Amino acid sequence: MSAAQTGEVRDAATAVADEAACKWRPSGEFAMVHPSGWSIARYSVYDQWRYLLWEPINRCTAANANPFHGPFDNVRDAMRLHRDLTAHEQQQERAA
Repeated sequence: MSAAQTGEVRDAATAVADEAACKWRPSGEFAMVHPSGWSIARYSVYDQWRYLLWEPINRCTAANANPFHGPFDNVRDAMRLHRDLTAHEQQQERAA
């Protein structure tokens, strides 16, 4: 893996111009985590990097796995979807 590829995940936190993007932090070489519990992981699939956006684990349910979204070709798309999904969740909570 080149230095550019390794740095891509770290650099993406500053690439998306919204307040939530700066909360993403690197977690090892292949993942980023958000304080809300969401994570973005990078996988090599047929020698191409792909990204999955993982929802937080709900420890109150009996579910064995947390849902994921993707794959995405770049980390910025995963960050945008996180922003959109969490904004929608916040709107629903306010309406209730």
